[in-house]
Amino acid sequence: MQVSKLILKPIITLDEFLDLYDGSFSSDYKNILNLDFELDLNRDNQRICPIIHLAKPADAGVITQIFKDVYEGTYPYKQMEDVQEIKNMIMDSNYHWFLFKLNSNEVVGCFAAHMEFEKKRGLLYGFAIKRKYQKIINILKAFIGCILYAWKVNKDKILVWYADVRTYDNIPQLLTSLCGLKPIAFFPNKDVFFNNIESDFMHIIYDKNALDKYRDKKKPKIIRQALGCYNYSNSRFHLGSPKVENPKISFDELKMKKIERNLYKKIDEDRFGFKAMILLYKNSDSYFKFIYNPYTKSIEKTKYKVKNLEELHVFIKQIKKLIENSDVRYFECFVSSFEPLHQKIFFKAGFKPRGYIFSWDYKKNKNIFEDNIVFNYYKGNIKNNLKIIPEASKLLKVLNFNAYTKTNFFKG
Repeated sequence: MQVSKLILKPIITLDEFLDLYDGSFSSDYKNILNLDFELDLNRDNQRICPIIHLAKPADAGVITQIFKDVYEGTYPYKQMEDVQEIKNMIMDSNYHWFLFKLNSNEVVGCFAAHMEFEKKRGLLYGFAIKRKYQKIINILKAFIGCILYAWKVNKDKILVWYADVRTYDNIPQLLTSLCGLKPIAFFPNKDVFFNNIESDFMHIIYDKNALDKYRDKKKPKIIRQALGCYNYSNSRFHLGSPKVENPKISFDELKMKKIERNLYKKIDEDRFGFKAMILLYKNSDSYFKFIYNPYTKSIEKTKYKVKNLEELHVFIKQIKKLIENSDVRYFECFVSSFEPLHQKIFFKAGFKPRGYIFSWDYKKNKNIFEDNIVFNYYKGNIKNNLKIIPEASKLLKVLNFNAYTKTNFFKG
């Protein structure tokens, strides 16, 4: 099978990407990993195209060694350096782990996909090539082979695919962008690799049903400070006009004092040092929970449920204290696009909107997706050496990071 001029064809949906391969696959999906296709990139066609295999539990040690080799023991998500953790993932039907092999049977790289079936979304991560093969392997073909498998096998079950993409080089951004995964949110100073602080972009692609059939038909209600990132997403996906609001916030001080007296927290630390933390109120089902990564000093995977604005305000006050007292460098939370009061509370607390992620939060009871806005916070200065692609530059301009918008074009 041949696919030409992939780089020239704009891809909006997952369906359009799969259509490039005629949508005709054997019932044995493993054959997808052996597709023979040509790409209109002479640079990569001159490189070695690895053989792609689905990993087996016995391959877990090889995968952890790749991460140790590539990142010299500094990878901040320590599960990737643990044999048992990788083995558990390989045996879990919610994951695909891929190996890249040479004809000699040497494993030279890996890649992974995590399917969150209840949420109808999937995460792409863990793309790593051994250091001595990084300019030898055809990484574009390797990447495409893996996502073809993941996207085709999980078609109609996973409607949103996303990845956090580093800014140390523009190649990872270009790789994902060529396949239709485009930057939609900015995470300044979120990560640490090789003991250096880095920023990330969130890249995303949607099944057409996530755009049309399952997206909530109600108009989003957003604060004006989030309008920039909304317009950026709207320019690509034609979401329609939102309701822009500027709500006034007032709190019942007596109620807040009572809430504060009933606040307590639980902390569960795993063997890697990651802390699952949850803030709770006595005699209430409200909560604010998140994961703290001690290697990146970041708070993410934040979720909350509140009955009133006072509860949310008290929760956020506690988060701000934690950030100040625990040297937290980065915080992020996805907030509903139908809760302008919540958005305003986050904004007034110092958290800024840096991405409009539509069709993100799947509501199983309603069988619809709700839009979310990413609010985040970071400490320190962003390094002025971001290597970015044009779409990322456009997003940074919208978010008023004008000093970092110089585009570094792909140069073979």
